[in-house]
Amino acid sequence: MVRLRDELPRLANGEPDFDLWLDEIRDIDDPGRRSAHRLLAMISGDSRVRGVELVELLVGLQVDLVTVMAGLSFYALARGEMGHDEIDDQVSRLVVAVSRLSSIDVLPFAETSILRSESKSQAENVRAMLVALIDDPRVAVIKLADVVVALRAAKDDDNPSRQRAAREGLEFFAPLAGRLGIWQLKWAIEDLAFRYLYKDAYMRIASMLDGRRDERERQVEAIRQDLEFRLDNVGIGAELFGRAKAIYSIWQKMQSKSIDFGEVHDVQAVRVLVDSVEDCYRVLGVVHTSWPHIPDEFDDYIANPKDNGYRSIHTAVIGPVGKTLEVQIRTREMHDEAELGVCAHWAYKGDDGLESKKLDWLRNVLDWHDELGAHPVGSFESHDRVFVATPQGHVVDLSQDATPIDFAFRIHTDVGYRCRGARIDGTRVPLNTVLRTGQRVEIETAEEGGPLREWLNPALGYIATSRARTKIQGWFRGQLSESNVSAGRTLLSETFERLGIVVDNEALAREAGYDSEDELLLAVGVGEQHVIHLVRLASAQNDGQLSLLPHGREERPGFFTSFRVICNDRDDLIRDIMEVLSESSTSIVGVNARATEPGVTASISIDLHAESMTAFATAIERIERITDVRRVERVVEDKI
Repeated sequence: MVRLRDELPRLANGEPDFDLWLDEIRDIDDPGRRSAHRLLAMISGDSRVRGVELVELLVGLQVDLVTVMAGLSFYALARGEMGHDEIDDQVSRLVVAVSRLSSIDVLPFAETSILRSESKSQAENVRAMLVALIDDPRVAVIKLADVVVALRAAKDDDNPSRQRAAREGLEFFAPLAGRLGIWQLKWAIEDLAFRYLYKDAYMRIASMLDGRRDERERQVEAIRQDLEFRLDNVGIGAELFGRAKAIYSIWQKMQSKSIDFGEVHDVQAVRVLVDSVEDCYRVLGVVHTSWPHIPDEFDDYIANPKDNGYRSIHTAVIGPVGKTLEVQIRTREMHDEAELGVCAHWAYKGDDGLESKKLDWLRNVLDWHDELGAHPVGSFESHDRVFVATPQGHVVDLSQDATPIDFAFRIHTDVGYRCRGARIDGTRVPLNTVLRTGQRVEIETAEEGGPLREWLNPALGYIATSRARTKIQGWFRGQLSESNVSAGRTLLSETFERLGIVVDNEALAREAGYDSEDELLLAVGVGEQHVIHLVRLASAQNDGQLSLLPHGREERPGFFTSFRVICNDRDDLIRDIMEVLSESSTSIVGVNARATEPGVTASISIDLHAESMTAFATAIERIERITDVRRVERVVEDKI
């Protein structure tokens, strides 16, 4: 049975009797036991104290060895007292996931413009991000146990820090523990947080419980023995326990029903464990025929389980000497599930069992928004939103495929205009990198300046949101008309020169639906007309300039052509170019590379088949953005 609330074995000096703790782990073997001891020996000081406390909670939840070792090493790794290379890869991955979850600031207080304008959505964003980051149930369990450890330690913190930790626990993590069905952690988080946030109410209820404790315990024990005798008489073998109701649960019931402490029916409670569902209902019959039951206090969660899978029968009766008594009736299997929640399904099943439960578990977690009254943006099942964090830990929601530039404009328009670089989780990345949920994004800005026109080129993938596109186009519209016309002319000429085709801009303007060449060039300059879309029209004027189809390939759609890449000579450049081409609608026919100045300059000639001139132009645009590429030019005179 579950022993989460009872202190697990310790030695005379207060240190844990680690071997007895390890005996509680179902998948333990001799190599695993030795690994756990080695890990314990590597950790010292406060990290050891807190790690052991975390392990005590985890062992009581009957988790696997990897989870225990991740909990043991969590604080030492987080504080840099040991390295990830010193622990098992599985343990390291689990700790990294928990650390990422812990990096989210679930109670943002900073007065940034985005939070002032969107304060109502911030909590929903955080909840959604938490859900997205815990696709492995072990991550959630370790984090929830960490919250309990942190709340216990918060008693020594200053009041603002203590209040902050309590709010995080009560508003975010206790509901998550409830959704996972890990009631012991839920009650622990709630009671600790309640004590810090509402000390007077907590102490008042605690004093009322303590003032009647001896009398109540005697009454409950007498009732327990009475009911046990009655069940024995009808041949029902059962285990009966007195049960103490959590203080926060008592306060919640008093608040929700506007009642006094004396009217809370389940302060005194007995839990009955039997072998079968049939016996559950037989016990219910004995209880209801022994004492008058209270009709409004009956719930059959066996016939109608809760959303998180909780099953049990709850009933309240007027017991001996007129005292209200709650009786909970469940099978032993239901009890383990109720106490351990999600842990009961995977603690002893191994990787295959864990994987088979993951989808059902995650679908269950997604429902916790309903429990919290939250209305998250978008559909998480279709993954159409991305949740990333600022360096301060504030969570921002973006559409799928969003980039650092989209993120910058989401933070503030001026940040978007001056964006010149980005880091994801501390690593510098290209500005067209697609963001993923859970990442921490930092934008590097110039002191002044505006957006770059290339950001509007859809072939380069710099932006994915309409907000960023509208802001960028608006900035360019604010520039002088002559400047935009000149920029449009330069952009067109560079593009068509690179493709090796000659275009009549006046004819192209008419073909594209513009009244004049300047009108077309202005639209290109402000980003309203994408150059890549004009390439399709321009290619129709240049059919004769395309390379001839090689013999035997006349039936293949598209065309064959060649181009040359002039670049700085470096390792892996050809690989980078091949990766770009593999992502476009082109097929490589031949490659010839030579170093014109070894270690300095290289020339790479590539023959390929493109489905269209637009696909070819897109590939060329992307290759030009590869580091160390100087220029790309089509070789019109070459024939394949």
